[in-house]
Parts: sequence; C-alpha cells; structure tokens
Amino acid sequence: MLQQSDCDFLFEIPPVRTGHVAVSYDKCVLVWGGYKENPGAQASTYYSGSEIWIYSCVSERWYLKESLDTIHPPGMSGSTAVIIDDSLYLFGGYGYRGEGCTNRLYKLELTTFSWELLKPTGTPPIPVDKMVGWQYKNKFYVFGGFGNPESGPPHDFQFIFYHLLWRGWTNQFFEYDPKKNKWSVPATTGTLPSARAAHAAAVAQGKVYIFGGRHDVFRLNDMHCLDMKTMEWSGKLSMKGTVPVGRSWHSLTALDDQHLVLYGGFSQNNAALNDCWLFDTFSLTWRQMILPFDKPRLWHCACLNVFDEILIYGGCISNILDLERTPGQATDIIIISISPKSLFRLCLDRILDLPEYCKLWYTLPRHIQTILHLRIGYIPRKFGRS
Repeated sequence: MLQQSDCDFLFEIPPVRTGHVAVSYDKCVLVWGGYKENPGAQASTYYSGSEIWIYSCVSERWYLKESLDTIHPPGMSGSTAVIIDDSLYLFGGYGYRGEGCTNRLYKLELTTFSWELLKPTGTPPIPVDKMVGWQYKNKFYVFGGFGNPESGPPHDFQFIFYHLLWRGWTNQFFEYDPKKNKWSVPATTGTLPSARAAHAAAVAQGKVYIFGGRHDVFRLNDMHCLDMKTMEWSGKLSMKGTVPVGRSWHSLTALDDQHLVLYGGFSQNNAALNDCWLFDTFSLTWRQMILPFDKPRLWHCACLNVFDEILIYGGCISNILDLERTPGQATDIIIISISPKSLFRLCLDRILDLPEYCKLWYTLPRHIQTILHLRIGYIPRKFGRS
C-alpha cells in the first residue's frame, strides 16, 4: 500500500504543462509527461518520464510519485495512454532531445510502480504523436497521429506529407492485445476518417466517437463513429443544428452512455478556444453549454472523475504557434459539473472550511469521520501495493 511518505512532494497543483496525458484510475487522475514553455528560451523543458502526478478526487490533493526504475519512458509530449486492469499503457509521442516521434510502447504496473518497455510482435504503428487512444475489452486501440514517413513493411493507410517538417498526418488504426503482446490491424468495414492529428476521441456505449483534428492546413469539425462490436466505421456523421467550429488540440469526454463533452482547442484562425459543447450520441445534436468562466485551453487533458465531474488540467491559454510570444500555460484546474454538487459533499466542504472544529469530528458518524480523514490525507490505496 502506498503511504504518504512514498510520495516525494505534496502540492496544490503540479507545474504547468502542455502535451501531457491524463487517465482516471482508482478515484484518482494520473498525469504523465508534457512540457513547459521557457520564456526567452529556444527549447522547451520536457518533464521527466519517471514522474507521475496523482490527483486524488477524494482529498482533492496532488501527489508526486517518481519511479526509481532505470527503465522508464523519456520525457515526451503528444503520447496517448490507457488503463487496462492495474496497468497504464503508454504509446508514442515526441521525444525531447531531438529524438522525434516514437512508436515505443511502455507499461507501468501501478501496483508496484515499475516501468517496462514492451517488445510486441506483429507490425507496429509508424512513429507518431498527437494520436488518440482508447481501451475496449482490455485491448488498446490507437488512431491517427502526426509522424515520420513510413519505413519498413508497407501499411494500408493514408499519409499526408508535410515537407517543412519531414513528417505528416496519418489515419493509421491499430490494435494492441496485452495478452498476446501483439500489434495488429483490426478488420473493419466502412470508411475510415481522413488522416489527422490533434483530434479527440471518447467511448460511449461500445462506440468510439472521433471529432476534429488537423488535416494538412485544415482544422476539422467532422464527427466519425466506430462501432467496437461490429468494427464498422460510420463515415462522416450528419450532425444536426449548430456544429462547433473546426479545431485541433481539444478534449472530448464521455459523460455517460449518451453524452460527450467537448472543450476548448485551437481554431482555424489560430485562436485558443474557451467554448464547451454537449453532444447527444442518440440524436446527433450539439448544444453549447454556457459556463460561468472564460478559460481558453488547448492541448490540455480532460478526465471524468468519480463524482461524474469533468476535470480539465494543463494546456496552453493562447496561440501556441506564435513565434514572437511565449504561449501562456494554464495554472489552474477547470471542473465542469453537469449536475449540482450534492448536499452531502457541500456539507463536507463546509466542515473542512472550519478546521477549529476538527476536535469535534469524533461526534460524527464513523463513516463521515472516515471520509473527512480521507479528504485531509487520502493516499490511493492501490498504488505501490505490496
């Protein structure tokens, strides 16, 4: 069991970052990787691949845990990650030291906090970053990305070459089976989405929805669906009503089996977006949500927490491509609550706002005492379990 002493530091919020990954696990959100912009410096600072930031949704605190393994991923941006059982699988990304894109696959065993560089059989995806990934029935799927020209055995997918960077956009689609430790190309029907990167995906009721992203010089606003049971692509969905503008570097989060939440991104006009939309997967309609704040975000991460709130962390708040100004990076967390906070949680918050009365907690029911103590010092019980 992980104790508080196992964590190196305790913070209200980690250092600012962009291009990281975030996943939900055991009442927590895990954050890995990304980079920090340096004002006046040519190179960005990539965070160590040995670090995992853990946000406890119960205690509302951040913990830093660092793996002592000599084998761990290098600092990267634009990777994708999923949780399968008690393991985090991390694929791809853009390496810091001029390494470019990678197609390496790492596994972090969360009960021991040990990293492993996997050596899967089969033909792997080409090296990319800014792809999407998701988990379905204990398999890891990746789609799209921006990466290096094809090398090795030929692949049957689209690749749009961008000569200025000697890289390009792809619509590659691969499946990784942890039990077989093997990459493969799933057999699908229908029309795949066009090549793209910095798009977003969410799984709802056995279907994965893919929205937007950049394709060549265009930032898209199309929605595609893959039925994971039949492996049939929908083609471009005919959405009804007003549709969000084209964008890349946005987030798309499944709220329940019917609704997806879109937040932020980077527009065709190079603007950091602050809009929030609710997509109904049954009626294929969008509805813009009016939020009580104005907080642009792009290349951030969003996760659904244990209280059915969407937690948005990190990212840029201004034009990420502006060569004359250092892009601003977010310093706070956005929490989007579709439903009001429960009276019970409001009462807990109020009790914690009055620390002078903590000596009277013993008069409360035992289960409430337990929750309060978790709020002031909860450490996820699964991490580092012996």
